[in-house]
Amino acid sequence: MLARYISQIVNQEDSYQILSTQNFLDNLTEITRATHTWLFPDGVILKCTEEIETEHYDNDAQCPEHWITWEIVESNNKSISPCRKEFFNLCQQSFWLKMQLANNI
Repeated sequence: MLARYISQIVNQEDSYQILSTQNFLDNLTEITRATHTWLFPDGVILKCTEEIETEHYDNDAQCPEHWITWEIVESNNKSISPCRKEFFNLCQQSFWLKMQLANNI
């Protein structure tokens, strides 16, 4: 289940290896883009791409826009569902993780 892998990253558990981290600032669009890739002990490779506006113009300070895409790059023949998940902010991601992990206790 994808949520378990994401949860390990979000909670900074030590059961993975960082393969790469890239940061890119696009001054023309005022967006910072970060891409991270991790390898888990079971051979699964997970990638996360984040886009954050460098200047926030909306008044939603509680949960500003923060585009996040998680995707399985290598499943190592494991059945992981979904293979890709997108979020519009960290609050949406937190809620989804909470619901997914609660349903699979």
